[in-house]
Amino acid sequence: MSSNLPLIPRFFERSILRWADKRQPSTNQKIIIDRRSLYILPTRHGIAYFISSLLILFGSINYENSLGFMLAFLLGSLGFVGMIYTHQNINRLQLKVGRAEPVFCGQTILFPIHISSSEISTHPNLKLQSETGQTVTTHFINETSVDCKLQLTSSQRGYTSPGRIKLFTEYPLGLFHAWSWLTLDSRCLVYPAPDPHHYPLNFSADTQHGTSISDKQGVDDFAGIRQYNEGDLPNHLAWKAIAKTGTLQTKLFNSESAEKIWIMWSHTNETLDIEHRLSILCRMILDASEKNIIYGINIPGSVISPSSGLQHKQRCLKELALFGHFE
Repeated sequence: MSSNLPLIPRFFERSILRWADKRQPSTNQKIIIDRRSLYILPTRHGIAYFISSLLILFGSINYENSLGFMLAFLLGSLGFVGMIYTHQNINRLQLKVGRAEPVFCGQTILFPIHISSSEISTHPNLKLQSETGQTVTTHFINETSVDCKLQLTSSQRGYTSPGRIKLFTEYPLGLFHAWSWLTLDSRCLVYPAPDPHHYPLNFSADTQHGTSISDKQGVDDFAGIRQYNEGDLPNHLAWKAIAKTGTLQTKLFNSESAEKIWIMWSHTNETLDIEHRLSILCRMILDASEKNIIYGINIPGSVISPSSGLQHKQRCLKELALFGHFE
């Protein structure tokens, strides 16, 4: 992989990155790009441009050509002005990373990035690049801020961080490369990838005796929250959950659920590897939630009592995502 920095070998880039990390440690606060964290170097096109300008200047001196002098000085002035504009295009910008929504392993993580300026201004052709090379281009014209999303591919469960983000620009002429490194404290929870196969959900809540348990105790026994289905009674709508999520939710009562089940580690084949077993349990949780079944999970190191609803599903998936990890 080639260096991310113009004209700098990868060996030297690592030393420069370590030095930059000491100057600007990671933070979860808004970062303001200033002269301490802003760097600028000529691009390969810029080097060729200035060599050509010098050759024109030396030729003009040798042949005493006034038009050549004019062209050389014009090119030099244009390059100098371009350098100033490139530097100012990201100078004093403010960046803050938002919270990324949890995803399943293999899906794309979207880290929201908020870029702002203290006053109405124009900043074209701004680029954000992750350590793995994903790049997003944005700009704002006569505005104070812009929002964009940096995409990362999730490769393993647990918490994933965007790592070191590079903000750079070569606007307006492409002769200079101005950049800043940003290390923001943000992370996204990655759930295990659900197994593509579906499994029967016939596990009893009474794990010792293996009998099915019916929980018809009356409509007043609140059991959780589920997605709204057409025909649900209006007085069963979960207004607090609706206000929080923006989607219709219905209260679930024990009288509406036929049984409780336990989704247990022992329900998976012990000959399978850990990730495959977690993938199967993830599929069971998703299927149970979709069918509005009251379920609990029992895996090594964690037991969650049977319940239902979006928050319960997220809590169970989080336990699978962090299985064997430390927060």
